Amino acid sequence: MTRRAILVSLAVVALAGIAAARFAPYIYAESWPLLNDPATVMSPEPARIAKGRMADDYFAVEDLGHGVYAIGEPRYYQANYSYLIVGDKRALLFDAGSGTRDMRPVVKGLTDRPVTILPSHLHYDHLAGIKDGDRVAIVDLPATRADADGNRFRPGRYQFLGMFDGLETPAFEVAEWIKPGATIDLGGRTLRLLSTPGHTPQSVSLYDAAGGRLFTGDYIYPTMLYAFLPGANRGEYRRTAQRLLKELPPETRLWAAHCCRREEGYAAPWLTMKDLADLDRALGGIDAGTLKGEGFFPKRYRVNDQMDIGTTLPWIGS
Repeated sequence: MTRRAILVSLAVVALAGIAAARFAPYIYAESWPLLNDPATVMSPEPARIAKGRMADDYFAVEDLGHGVYAIGEPRYYQANYSYLIVGDKRALLFDAGSGTRDMRPVVKGLTDRPVTILPSHLHYDHLAGIKDGDRVAIVDLPATRADADGNRFRPGRYQFLGMFDGLETPAFEVAEWIKPGATIDLGGRTLRLLSTPGHTPQSVSLYDAAGGRLFTGDYIYPTMLYAFLPGANRGEYRRTAQRLLKELPPETRLWAAHCCRREEGYAAPWLTMKDLADLDRALGGIDAGTLKGEGFFPKRYRVNDQMDIGTTLPWIGS
């Protein structure tokens, strides 16, 4: 083999490796139903919770005070939490849950105010709980507007990722488009919508300045962060962390969408701004090559004693 042929062969192998890494999130998503049974999404065992109460045999409710309720799904395999924030005039449900069970009776038992659902992002486990007739708000971005025909909204296949639970991509009416940075007035309390990309390009968080809370969705939570699914971007993850660290007070409590804190048991998952700083530092270490990870895809890095982050290959997604 000539030197030129060897160089061409090496270049082809390198390009094939890069292409495989780029497409790995999509291969992972599409292969999931072949390797896992969607029927196992709900545990047959009774839920055992550390805080709050069971509203029925599926949903857990934890009163966080000042009209804020965490609604958990302890029998769902991803241990999701949604947050109901009640104002004087209306309420906002941040994330609609997995749709494994209907959350609406639980919400109606907590407030008689009209409820708007605002998903933190478009993944199935946060969007599938939306039902016909629900009032839904969506972050107003070019990417989300592109998914709408007028106000009829249908997320893309790799935005929704319903193949993980064997779900069809839904469509629903959008009652309210909310720009990043906008204030949401619930009557007697306001929230600010923050764009927090990283986990997905459309991810948002809700900042409750009066309560010192940030509701983070899947941007940050205890256990392993998913920065390897379609649309995830490690560079955006770090830029979001650095922006939040600059903008938010250090005492802000972060309320997340997936349980659980290590050694705490099943309860509404929370983190602190120090955890956010640890995430920023870990992402910097990945970029610099100084933080060592385990595995290949996803490659798993330790952030601190509460969090890991799973990523694509270090040179992809920055």
